[in-house]
Amino acid sequence: MPYWIRRVYAGKTVEIKKYYSRKHKPKEKRAKTGEPSRPEQEEVNIRRQTEQLRWKLNCNFQAGDMFITFSYKKDERPDTYKEMLKQKDKLIRDLRKQYKKIGKEFKYVYVLETGDKGARHIHMVIESMDTKTIKKCWDRGRIHIRLLDDTGQYGKLASYLVKEKGRKKMEKYGGKTYSPIQEFKTATHRERCDLGM
Repeated sequence: MPYWIRRVYAGKTVEIKKYYSRKHKPKEKRAKTGEPSRPEQEEVNIRRQTEQLRWKLNCNFQAGDMFITFSYKKDERPDTYKEMLKQKDKLIRDLRKQYKKIGKEFKYVYVLETGDKGARHIHMVIESMDTKTIKKCWDRGRIHIRLLDDTGQYGKLASYLVKEKGRKKMEKYGGKTYSPIQEFKTATHRERCDLGM
């Protein structure tokens, strides 16, 4: 029976997956078409979003780039999600200006988080930049910076970012699971193969 091979080239990584029809595997009867339940569909969505973000991170970031958490002082926390969005927009504008000064394009991915006790954070992945410059752009609280390693495989980070937003999906605010400002590059190749049966 024919099958498909999907190869995804993203930065240092190459992912190869072999798969058959979505509805049946070799020597199995075709499954009945049915709508997945809400929890099942949510799991599918999370897997897909994690996969897409993993490829984008692998393709567009490298060792020394930064995963940053911008935190708020208690008295600086925004009262509403809308206010938090405005503050995030200002942070992005300020960071973009700093990148422009050094002649670089500002590439980023961000996720907004509200903790169980009301703490708010902005998680962001950006290209490497001077930490003093980053601190100039955020005066509302602490900044925690972790450098990306040299493996080129940032699947765990993608999973963390997607699940962090996913577990808040039922709250009153929505939006994308993660938000890059632009479509990042990834390359995918799919080919049909025959098992010779």
